[in-house]
Amino acid sequence: MLRSDTLVRAKLLFLNVPGLPTVHKNIILNLVKKEIREDISIQDVVVVPPGKWFLNFYRPEDALKVFKVFNGFNYRGHTLVVRFCYPDGTYGDETALTELVQCSNNAKGRLFEQREIVQDTLSSECWTIAEYEVLQKFETELVNLLKTHAYLPYHNVLQSMRTLFSNRIPSATSSIFISEALTQWPTGFIRMFNRNVKVVSNTMCLSTSSYYTQRIHDSAMEGGCSVHRNSWEPMVPEDIRSDIQLIQYIHSFLGHFGPQNIDIDAPIRILAQSLRGTWPKSAEELASLLTDISSGVAIVNRVLYLSSNPVHHEKIIDNLATYQDDCTDVYFLPLSSLDGQKLMIVDVEDL
Repeated sequence: MLRSDTLVRAKLLFLNVPGLPTVHKNIILNLVKKEIREDISIQDVVVVPPGKWFLNFYRPEDALKVFKVFNGFNYRGHTLVVRFCYPDGTYGDETALTELVQCSNNAKGRLFEQREIVQDTLSSECWTIAEYEVLQKFETELVNLLKTHAYLPYHNVLQSMRTLFSNRIPSATSSIFISEALTQWPTGFIRMFNRNVKVVSNTMCLSTSSYYTQRIHDSAMEGGCSVHRNSWEPMVPEDIRSDIQLIQYIHSFLGHFGPQNIDIDAPIRILAQSLRGTWPKSAEELASLLTDISSGVAIVNRVLYLSSNPVHHEKIIDNLATYQDDCTDVYFLPLSSLDGQKLMIVDVEDL
């Protein structure tokens, strides 16, 4: 009974692991026991060659203890990398696992997947007050739709939400903003709520559902599930950890969506909302960071461009041309100086 997969409450993925002999389970269990020096209950150890260990835990707090000790731990000349494993193939950091521990502690003895837990997933910096309110309403309706099912087909959920928030037939939930976001980038939009809602293969479910818990075991046996992302994405935004990865992603992003107005366009704000950790949480701050770390990105009149892209380059010229006077090749820009009276003369040909 204790080997039942339904008892698994947390899973860790170990990467960059050394090769082990056939009695690998005992070696791994003894290693954990030696380093932790506390009573740790491990449900199972699954080795997926080459180079992956999955450790299943009865208690999330045990998984957190192991995570803290072994992430960055040097074992047989290998620096281990540990990730909290979601069954949809994505991985969380220590913060995500800590949140799971807190949710489990608040459950007061009830099974974690049976407790209704809705975590705050939105940052207000990305949105206007009206947009923020309608996003909260969207998340509430989405969670309510999934509450009565273990899972639903992904595209059926999208269609239901499009119909509910459609502005074609005026209603209390009608929203042009939601309709456009679901049309322009449905994958990215749904991913914003991934703390509460998970996309597993072609299905959608709550992160607290028994179906999602079962997928932990399935993903381990399969060696991981495919990550739900668009074909143009080099990775999912929440996995971006370095400037190089961010630059790589933004080049693919702008190449797909085209120039992005950081105040108006939904995709760039969805991206800012989707980044994890210490990355900027507003489109304006994200755009500013991108221009600092990459010479291939430019901001003109609050529109983000790829300066090396021929199509974007033409649009930059068109954008700059809006300043040109109809009767001359010279136009004037007021200097931001103390006297406020000087003018700078700029020749369009020099731009």
